[in-house]
Amino acid sequence: MKIMLTGATGLLGRSLSARLMARSDIAFTGLAFSRAHAPLIKADLANSGEIESIIASQKPDLVIHAAAERRPDIVDKDPKRAQALNVEATANMAAACRKYGTFMIYTSTDYVYDGTNPPYCPDSPVNPLNEYGKLKLAGEREMARQFGTAQRAAGGLVIRIPMLYGPVEFIEESSVIELARHLKAGKPCKVDNWSTRYPLHVDDVAAAIEILVDTWAAEPSKIEAARFGNEAGNGGLPLFLLSGPIGITKYGMVMEMARSLGLDASFVEADSKPSTSGAPRPKDCRMDSGRLQTLGYAPRLVFPARIKPILEPFFTPSTF
Repeated sequence: MKIMLTGATGLLGRSLSARLMARSDIAFTGLAFSRAHAPLIKADLANSGEIESIIASQKPDLVIHAAAERRPDIVDKDPKRAQALNVEATANMAAACRKYGTFMIYTSTDYVYDGTNPPYCPDSPVNPLNEYGKLKLAGEREMARQFGTAQRAAGGLVIRIPMLYGPVEFIEESSVIELARHLKAGKPCKVDNWSTRYPLHVDDVAAAIEILVDTWAAEPSKIEAARFGNEAGNGGLPLFLLSGPIGITKYGMVMEMARSLGLDASFVEADSKPSTSGAPRPKDCRMDSGRLQTLGYAPRLVFPARIKPILEPFFTPSTF
């Protein structure tokens, strides 16, 4: 099976690349842009002609589209770039995949929900509060424009995922790991204790996507069974939801980080009011991962137990 991955050098992309490349039954091709290096292919996903040329020459059976701008505040600061990557690139890839008969998996976000009525199920209504959520939902609808009317497993599916953490190349690469800056600074500060998140290690997300790949290849009817109507907001594509195993606020994450590293965090104050700065966040976007669990998925990596080895490289004298 020939699989192509966009965003191969990103936080999720690195984990997923390693998992797929380790399999002898998969011929893997990775696409990247700013951090592209051999054997990855450098690709401008906003260039429709370039994307079609790559799909035509590589002829993948399946594309996993993981490239995105995932930081809501960065989306607000550079909306033109975010639109190009989160919507236009998705439209280009979906059109090329449809033209050449390639199945496409699109990674979306729990921020398509407004956080007022968890847990969210595949048929729950969507109502994104920030521009990031709106753009990712627009990407889903570009997928639906190409694949949503096809009553068959061939075409595409959407998997909505929560905030991610894992080994990072730079601390800002994950909004979870970036919280460690508060501990490094050691100055009095307030950290959000209002909004509950369900962070998930990238290795668990990669495992879930691998299950979807294998299910599509072996039992496509199980993918087709996950097709939902317009309540889900994505135009009727097969839809899978994935949340982390525990709910925790950003303040809670900082406290777990401090405990794992044996640091004093008494200078960090819990802020129990909704933030008035930056992109608005929903209060609680917990999603029901039951459909993935019926396919054999189970989370293995719980946040408190996995955070220490990720943080330690940033708490040596040479860092920051």
